[in-house]
Amino acid sequence: MVSGCLSAGLTVAQVDRRTFVGLSVGGLSAIGLPSALHAAAQCVTGLLPSFLPTVLSVDCASKRNFQTFRRNSDEVGLAGCVSMTFVRGNQGSYPAGNLFLFPWLKPKGEKKNFPAAMPVNGTQWVSATPIPDATLPLDEYFIRFVLKAPWPAFIGFLVDNPHSALDAKLDWFSNVDKLADGKGVGIDWTSHNLNGPWFGGSHWIPPTDTCQGNAWRSLVVAGLKHASVAAC
Repeated sequence: MVSGCLSAGLTVAQVDRRTFVGLSVGGLSAIGLPSALHAAAQCVTGLLPSFLPTVLSVDCASKRNFQTFRRNSDEVGLAGCVSMTFVRGNQGSYPAGNLFLFPWLKPKGEKKNFPAAMPVNGTQWVSATPIPDATLPLDEYFIRFVLKAPWPAFIGFLVDNPHSALDAKLDWFSNVDKLADGKGVGIDWTSHNLNGPWFGGSHWIPPTDTCQGNAWRSLVVAGLKHASVAAC
């Protein structure tokens, strides 16, 4: 049983919606719609609607992968993604608002064998191979070659050991001092291509209320706290 997600082509309805949104942004204030809708239209530039759940689900595979990272954090990091809509694959499906974590190998770990789990659904998983190195964008590698899912349906980030105090002051980095397992992590909120269409063109999830950046950061941190408890 191997999971993957089918890339979806654009439908006429989707193209019409994009055209409508593109034409409507400039006229939202003119027809009296709230400024919040105007801001949302400016933030989300892809084909999917704006999305902000109240909580993220975390699949069992991601919990297992987090444990692999914890035991080997000098050799393994985590690519992180969140599904922004329901995604269906050849042999599995994933709900909107699911937190995915998948291991990648740092230089110290490239010649070693580490376990990795690929989710089939929220509770089932199959064995997989970690991302071999950081040559390609890690979040996209996971989506394209592991999940085999359409990348526009996700936002991305990286999880690793805590950043230095100096680096943690940068807008695209932050540290979480303590997760549910009592240990901290560092988060790199950037993505080469995934985040821009959801956050007004920004490569990183904003550390402000702009495009609901703070809300998304809080959701991801809460999801990581959930992932850090014993794997299911």
